[in-house]
Amino acid sequence: MTDPSPFTETKEMINFHIGHIYELQGRYETAKKYYEQVIQSPTCDNQLRADVLRQMGWMFHTVEDFGERSMREGQAIKCLTKSLEHDPNNGQTWYFMGRCYAAMMRVHDAFAAYRSSIDKSEANADTWCSIGTLYQQQNQPMDALQAYVCAVQLDKTHSPAWFDLGMLYEGLKQFPDALHCYQNGIKHGKTAATPSIIQRAELLENSIKGSFAAFDSVPKTLPHLEEALALPIAAELTAGHRPPQTVKKTSLLPEPSDNIALSNQQMQVLNMLKQHESQLDPAQQVLLATLQAQFMVQQQEQQLQNNTKTSASNNTVSPATIQALKDKPFPLLPFASSTRLPLSERLEAMDELIRKSASEVLAECSSLEYGKLSSDHLKLNLLNETGLPPTPPAAPMPHLPKSALHPLAPSVFVENKKEALSKDMEDYLLRQPCAILKNLSNVLRLDLSLFSTKTLVETAPDHQIEVRTQKKQRSEDNFDSSNSERIWKCESVRNWSTVSKYGMYQAQEFQKALQEDSENKSISDSDSNNSGPSKKAKKSSMIRFGTNVDLSDTNIWRIQLAELDKLPPLVKVKAAKNMLSHLDHTILGMNSVQLYMKIPGCRTPGHQENLNFCSVNINIGPGDCEWFCVAHEYWGVIQQLCEKNDVHFLHGSWWPNLNDLRNANVPVYRFVQKPGDLVWVNSGTVHWVQALGWCNNIAWNVGPFTAEQYYLGTERYEWNKLQNFKSIVPMVHLTWAVAVNVLFEKKDEQMWKLVRLTLRRSMRYCQVLLEHLKAMGKTAKYQARDKNENAHYCKDCDLEVFNILFIIKEKEKDSSEYVVRCYDCARKIDKDLKTILILHQYRVKELMEIYDRCVLIDSSSS
Repeated sequence: MTDPSPFTETKEMINFHIGHIYELQGRYETAKKYYEQVIQSPTCDNQLRADVLRQMGWMFHTVEDFGERSMREGQAIKCLTKSLEHDPNNGQTWYFMGRCYAAMMRVHDAFAAYRSSIDKSEANADTWCSIGTLYQQQNQPMDALQAYVCAVQLDKTHSPAWFDLGMLYEGLKQFPDALHCYQNGIKHGKTAATPSIIQRAELLENSIKGSFAAFDSVPKTLPHLEEALALPIAAELTAGHRPPQTVKKTSLLPEPSDNIALSNQQMQVLNMLKQHESQLDPAQQVLLATLQAQFMVQQQEQQLQNNTKTSASNNTVSPATIQALKDKPFPLLPFASSTRLPLSERLEAMDELIRKSASEVLAECSSLEYGKLSSDHLKLNLLNETGLPPTPPAAPMPHLPKSALHPLAPSVFVENKKEALSKDMEDYLLRQPCAILKNLSNVLRLDLSLFSTKTLVETAPDHQIEVRTQKKQRSEDNFDSSNSERIWKCESVRNWSTVSKYGMYQAQEFQKALQEDSENKSISDSDSNNSGPSKKAKKSSMIRFGTNVDLSDTNIWRIQLAELDKLPPLVKVKAAKNMLSHLDHTILGMNSVQLYMKIPGCRTPGHQENLNFCSVNINIGPGDCEWFCVAHEYWGVIQQLCEKNDVHFLHGSWWPNLNDLRNANVPVYRFVQKPGDLVWVNSGTVHWVQALGWCNNIAWNVGPFTAEQYYLGTERYEWNKLQNFKSIVPMVHLTWAVAVNVLFEKKDEQMWKLVRLTLRRSMRYCQVLLEHLKAMGKTAKYQARDKNENAHYCKDCDLEVFNILFIIKEKEKDSSEYVVRCYDCARKIDKDLKTILILHQYRVKELMEIYDRCVLIDSSSS
């Protein structure tokens, strides 16, 4: 039988169909050859070429036979990009592009591609399911829920969306909702469920039947499934499509709130609080009661489990099984295991104390016998009245799986000035332990050439620069002097030079590197024709790092500093919302700009910023820098590793061994800072940096007006005292300055309470010390503090000395210098203080007035 109608298919179309058949048979190389024939044909029309390129791109994405993953994804992107050149409005191609970008963890590119897919084609359940997966990976569960709901509303038989939605609910411990999703996917899905999904649904069903109350008590994070399906599709998902907000975390569960077992550290705190029960402040009394109640519940739960083991029926599941099910789906977030009540609850417990007037605070001291006070009464502690010292936090529990120890660094490509200056951007940065802002310099039109070596040399060639001589090593390595053993201690020798001399050194090292590259190429070419023995590797060379170049002098660096005023308020050197801007004197490198001049290999050892303040760092270029960051919750683990490796966390210089961190289950953000990139380091983040190329960097610190920043600062202030480490930010002086300058609104209530507590403790301390001195027969003379006068520190112990100064003339020959000491150190020199001049810079009445004026205001009336 023959078909008399003419044959209309082109040769290219026939080859496409043949290639597709081979692809379906799994003969991918043969399919690829036919596809390439179609693409290379000069008579192929654009639409067919676009279709074939799309098919090839998807094949590279899905077929492992084509090589290593990153190479395949690159080939896939190339094919899909060419396909879009011929057919830019094909939604399926944009969808495939999004899948490839998502596999490469290029989150914003993936979202943009998915958005284009929806814009250029009819609504598609596959696309919405992929968007949900992307949101889920970025720890945005509500957005993920809305995307999955879009998918199942468009196609009720889309089983992958049902299963992904089920895993989202299960990850958030909403197990009944998860079960409904699994059952819908199994029953109605057009794709068969895997055995693991079926098994999981059965386990959930049996568990819920047996112990529904245990699941019902779990706090709800997302709307129940019925509520979610009844919601209209969010306008921002169908129109604006906001991109994912964060790339910080890959796990989905919040900090566990239903685990009643006390940790070892909590048990230690409980025992310590019991021993000092009579001395506890109200917040610590609440903490003691909470831990005691939790311990009793823990004992009752253990007894219940013992009873359950002996009387379990076929219809019940033990609490241990339920807990195992809750813990199984995903790793938990790396929150620190808390030994305290949340900050808000602790402050709430102290509300009555905080709201007392100044006269009521000082009235509390009236019963003291000032002449017989112990040394404990004459010490200032900003954290509590009992003097209990802060301790480094224990390792967050439970441990993360090894696969989660290399998280992607949060990164944002700033698209315009409005986005750069937005409140959303500010909130995003405050949520991340660290972040990279790309393209910020371009959208704000920052002239970074003002900080180049050429401009620096032209502006101030003789400007002083600190130089550190270091051993050049790979960023993963830190060897001892014999290059035989990896160590943590990071050695360097300190010297001084000038900007122009270091600029010459940078240029010379660059020329030397070019020459070595040329020689190495010649050696490589000759080695290919010479079978003789190769030369031995060179020994490690010593390099010089130009650090701490002070740019605070406005007479010299006026143009450079003015350029930085273009930055958003959160990251500005000087801004009303920057706590450090309220100090009336300069702290080099903290509330002023410092510059760093580098060649490849120059490294800034591991550290936290002073008093855990945030830091801002911009790479001027032209080379890159490599960063390593660890979230604040893990600083206690790193402090223990420093001790284990014979180097002091604060006083020492150290470069962490990445294998040691991995073995200790510490997640490390590792990323490259390109020229123009701004790196944000949040409160308490541990970090260390190495230059990959020839570059300059500028950096400074900022103090956001948040309760978390202020509390971490005061906590470190007290821990520094224990470690005999100077807090170069005078926290007491700063707090009084903030109280004078800042109006606190209702939204700042937690921050206000913390400030009031410091003012209360400081004012009370001043009153008690002055009365104690009076009882000793000593008179403190009043001498008002000069404007812009630096904060004072004790010469012997480096403690901040606020208001009451003990002045001693130095005994060295020809010395006329008078130096400040604290009360304790002054007493060590002269027990009766006979030879010591005592000054006070504020009258108690002044402090009382500042304290009483520091109140919450109604923002609507202001």
